[in-house]
Amino acid sequence: MIKKLFLLGFILAISAGLVSSNESTSDNKMTLTEFESLVGHWRGEGLGGVCEETWLPESGGIMLGTFKLMQEGKVNFFEIMTLSIDSIGPAVRVKHFNADMTGWEDKADMVTFRYDSTVAGEMFFGGLRFSSPTEDSLKIGVRFKKSDGTRDEKFINCQRVKID
Repeated sequence: MIKKLFLLGFILAISAGLVSSNESTSDNKMTLTEFESLVGHWRGEGLGGVCEETWLPESGGIMLGTFKLMQEGKVNFFEIMTLSIDSIGPAVRVKHFNADMTGWEDKADMVTFRYDSTVAGEMFFGGLRFSSPTEDSLKIGVRFKKSDGTRDEKFINCQRVKID
């Protein structure tokens, strides 16, 4: 059920223009080092389950990330993400998958979240928001447009996973 609500909200967010735009208020001279605070393995509660997000350091001009939502001990869905800088500016690109690896988007399609700004330590990418209140915490916000036209933002409060 949460997957269907997430997908509906996501589709509505895309159609409302919250997720993707062709313009960014960013300076095209930005580098991926400005997003280093995302690097790590993160785990927290949100979206009706346990969420895990990972970001690898920049390599070859991209940062690679994953997201997984677990509900009742089972994978609900996951994402593969890249953060890169193109001629317009920084963008997070996302492909969604069901637990059985079937994709949500068509083969060549993806969802693009264009970088808007960083304000008071919060990075805004269209319908996504990232902040690191401490070195070992990451707060992720996802904005949705609900069926009644109002907007809602869901938060995932993560802690860094220490790997021994």
